[in-house]
Amino acid sequence: MSTPGVADRDSAEWWEALERHELVVQRCHDCGVVRWPPRALCARCGSVEWSWSKATGRGTVASWIVNHHTFGSSFESPYVVLMVRLDDADDILMPGAWAGARDGRDLAAGAHVDASFDRAPDGTPRVVWTRSDRG
Repeated sequence: MSTPGVADRDSAEWWEALERHELVVQRCHDCGVVRWPPRALCARCGSVEWSWSKATGRGTVASWIVNHHTFGSSFESPYVVLMVRLDDADDILMPGAWAGARDGRDLAAGAHVDASFDRAPDGTPRVVWTRSDRG
């Protein structure tokens, strides 16, 4: 299994989980804090002991942006990038693509969303948020 060019020592396993269609976060072994994005050191207690934990893949829309600028051939504009507050830890905001309208007209702050997975046009695995049926 290969990881994309953006993977580093701390994030490689996260990218590998996306390949398996799993959403994971790091959990500190010493204080138990859940964190994302991946990093070597716990911001709360300074521990370097951590493991990966499967996330529920559920959250609420915190914010979004509609990009009208194309960045190479990777994305056709417009496209929406969400910041989702994870149910697993409400202080984590995880980005991802939006599966709905390309102009974001069907979004609302606080809307419930679920993670799904696909590949960006360049082949990189990514999180895609979809509207949840849980309300």
